[in-house]
Amino acid sequence: MDLFIDTIVAFLNEGLRAAGVESAPEVAGAMIETPPDPEMGDYAFPCFALAKVMRKAPPAIALELAEKLAPAAQAQPLLMGVEAAGPYLNFRVSPQAMAETTLRGVLEGGYFQGNRELGCKKVMVEYSQPNTHKAFHVGHMRNVALGDALVRIMEYNGHQVVAANYIGDIGTHIAKCLWVYLNHRQEEPPPRDGSANRGEWLGTLYTAADRLLAEADKDTRERYEREIREILRQLESGTGEVHKLWRETRAWSLAAFDEIYQWLGARFDTVFYESDMEMGLQIVEEGLQSGVFQRSQGAVGIDLEPHKLGFFLVLKSDGSSLYSTKDLALAQIKFRDHGIQESIYVVGAEQTLHFQQVFKTLQLLGYGQAADCHHLPYGLVMLPEGKMSSRAGNVILFSRLREELNDYIESNYMHGYRGQWSDEEIAETTRRIAVAAIRYGMIKQDPGKSIIFNLEDWLVSEGDTGTYLCYAYTRIQSVLRKVGRSPDPDADYSLLTLESERRLVRALHDFNRAVAHAERDLRPNLVANALFQIAKEFSRTYATSPVKQAEDPALGNARLALFTATGLLLKQGLALLGIVPPERM
Repeated sequence: MDLFIDTIVAFLNEGLRAAGVESAPEVAGAMIETPPDPEMGDYAFPCFALAKVMRKAPPAIALELAEKLAPAAQAQPLLMGVEAAGPYLNFRVSPQAMAETTLRGVLEGGYFQGNRELGCKKVMVEYSQPNTHKAFHVGHMRNVALGDALVRIMEYNGHQVVAANYIGDIGTHIAKCLWVYLNHRQEEPPPRDGSANRGEWLGTLYTAADRLLAEADKDTRERYEREIREILRQLESGTGEVHKLWRETRAWSLAAFDEIYQWLGARFDTVFYESDMEMGLQIVEEGLQSGVFQRSQGAVGIDLEPHKLGFFLVLKSDGSSLYSTKDLALAQIKFRDHGIQESIYVVGAEQTLHFQQVFKTLQLLGYGQAADCHHLPYGLVMLPEGKMSSRAGNVILFSRLREELNDYIESNYMHGYRGQWSDEEIAETTRRIAVAAIRYGMIKQDPGKSIIFNLEDWLVSEGDTGTYLCYAYTRIQSVLRKVGRSPDPDADYSLLTLESERRLVRALHDFNRAVAHAERDLRPNLVANALFQIAKEFSRTYATSPVKQAEDPALGNARLALFTATGLLLKQGLALLGIVPPERM
């Protein structure tokens, strides 16, 4: 994956054996770090793992090894030296070799195969999971952005990935919506001509249902709840007028979801529906017979206290199923029908305990694949004024979000191009900037942290934003158009001697490692962070390293190769986040 890390690992292992440290643990690539300050070196090896074997403090080990290994390091064609820095051995590599291997690899395409040795697995990434009859709002965007990025990252690393959606299309929330539709709606559904979003309109009925229940007196509320339970019973019966209305209105929501996914550029290879998870009851029955599940006051569950996970309920006392029942059924379908080796669930952090219980239950039911089930939890998307809630109705709906994005981009970026660009290019550029702002803003922070959504902050063309990354890419394309020629992969890279140029090369070189770590840790933000670093280093290099006005043609050719490779890697890296940058803006 990294020629220089591989070289350092082999060099260290050979050097340790030559130094007589025969019982030392084998040095692995994962042990090699990047120093916090580039002045300290390019790579670092922490000597803590050798302290027990060599019976010395790590700083003393680093000094001893530096003295013994320095002459041999200078003889390595890729290394320039090794020195001690506290408990670390710091290595310096040849900047010319790094530029040659990295830039040539990017220009010729081989760099983008750099993580394929991680191995190929069949992986299912389940994400989005919206509920029909509820409106899709800005908070839902984080799930889509994280899940779709993880699909792309794992495919880049060589895996066979199945992108899956699990749609909540049954349950009390739908009964509430249909109850208002049948008994309390104030207006007719929007027309079918597409001028208004019928799926979002259903979400207003769900909000109205909760408001009616909250404002009702005790007797009225009890009557309302009986009516809702009766609608739910009719809905679950699978026949009758309520079921027919459910199918019609469900289609409105699904059409609205499809429009959003198309705008975002998110893909799904398979879609599961909660209403199809009836085999969960059979799994419960089989678990009872095998003794994995037990009855408790008429309900059914499993005692996970020995695993510090409490009691996991899988069936209510009235015999009705729960989310847990359906998640067990869904897992069985994934294993049985799709033959997946790894299953990743992108679901909010509030469901962490639930998925720990699901995975442990699957293991106790005998599913070996449970060991390779993983939950990617993520924090809430907050508004500056606080938490969003579909129930309370204080959300930014997708239609409003798209409208505000378009208005801001039009007034701040596109208005000057009216009459110069075609309407089609302006519209597509606007969409690309909007998607970049939303996707990048939802991904760039650690998934476990909550984020504050502020539209204007996410759309500025400076700082850590998707708009800034798009701007960096279009600036590179502008340079390349002005130069008007293709780069030479065999340029003289020894001429890239400026510190800004070397730092940009290093940022490009490190990108594949960031992508590998993003998969390993289920943290797409690491890719976003690496791209931001590349964009920052490019901005510095742009100010110091002219191409057309270079001191000599050979230097201009080397810089042209550097900038072209930067543009190619930015475009590929942004694609891993689901972002297609415009060619000009």
